[in-house]
Amino acid sequence: MNTNLLIAGAIGFASSMALMFWTLRDYTYPKVEKPFFDDRKVFGLFALGLVLGIVIFSVQTYFPLAVVVVALLFALVEELIKLIILNIPKFQKKPDTGFYGLALGLGIGSTVAFGAVYLTLSFIDEINIWAAGTTLVLALQIVFLHGSTGATIGIGVARGSPWGLFAQAALIHLTYNLLMIPFYTSEFTYGAFLFIVAFVFLVSYYLYVHYRLIPAFISELISKFEKNRNIDSY
Repeated sequence: MNTNLLIAGAIGFASSMALMFWTLRDYTYPKVEKPFFDDRKVFGLFALGLVLGIVIFSVQTYFPLAVVVVALLFALVEELIKLIILNIPKFQKKPDTGFYGLALGLGIGSTVAFGAVYLTLSFIDEINIWAAGTTLVLALQIVFLHGSTGATIGIGVARGSPWGLFAQAALIHLTYNLLMIPFYTSEFTYGAFLFIVAFVFLVSYYLYVHYRLIPAFISELISKFEKNRNIDSY
């Protein structure tokens, strides 16, 4: 049995599923009487993300992400893929699209993280604390990145103005890619420092999405619903 395959699968899938449960639990039963999203669509978009993640990682292996132009290109293309899927007519201006964006992003992050962990472990002769920690953090970075940017784009589509939040998601992705370039190319200390900075940056942004962006969007929906109900009551 391939141990590296099992480890990569456990890290990639477990982290994405844990994040999805943590973020979505406040917007579905039993926390709320009427869920804000359809579970079937959530898992359907997550499954689509899994397939897209395989394709994205497979293509990435042929290009050096340590090159600035390549880092820029992949940041834009990967976020554009999410926008194209989430901006189809059935998702436009729908209140649940932000949650489907999260699921799509976490699905992509899951299999990209899986591939990154498996490839990294394949090049390591002996697993030590540093190698294990670096591999785990790298996987979490990828999951946090795609989950948060997917939710960001989804909320933009749900609001009916996708381009502003698409630009924000693309900027987050590009910043991460640029921070990681020294990790791939520079001497150990500088690269390791920016590797940690990149992790803190992505965790901070995911927490922003979890605690600020999604709740603010839900508040907008509730306010709009209450306003329409008051108008209808006259």
